[in-house]
Amino acid sequence: MISLFDYGKDGAGSQARAVLAYIQSYEGIENSFDSDKNQFVARPTIARWENCREQGYVISMNSHDYTRQINIAFFEHRNNDNIVSVKWEQVTLNSPNINTAEFGNIYKTKYDVSCTKPYGKASEMADWIIHKLEKFWVNTKKGDKK
Repeated sequence: MISLFDYGKDGAGSQARAVLAYIQSYEGIENSFDSDKNQFVARPTIARWENCREQGYVISMNSHDYTRQINIAFFEHRNNDNIVSVKWEQVTLNSPNINTAEFGNIYKTKYDVSCTKPYGKASEMADWIIHKLEKFWVNTKKGDKK
């Protein structure tokens, strides 16, 4: 038998796991629903995010034509209890990681993140991430540049 507190641990922090659980409760990216096929077209993927003490996940999703890709890493901040995310665009074959990510003008320091939520606000971070995925899908479907 496994300890209650050790069950399901993959190395990510508890808040990052909570954000992931909230995101997984969504059926899909609502704006990508194809009523003819009766399915969601957008296909977000998930991978572990590891940056020393920053342990969490990175969600990636391609545009409908696969020419663009949004990536959102989320994890507990290394120096406080906040849950933070870093959002950037970069097309990758494999899951992006701290060594391969091309952040551009974001994440130049540990405090230069895209979104910060206080401890215990995993559902708010999940909502922010879902909103960014939906906005990306809609914008790339319309052909917007960013």
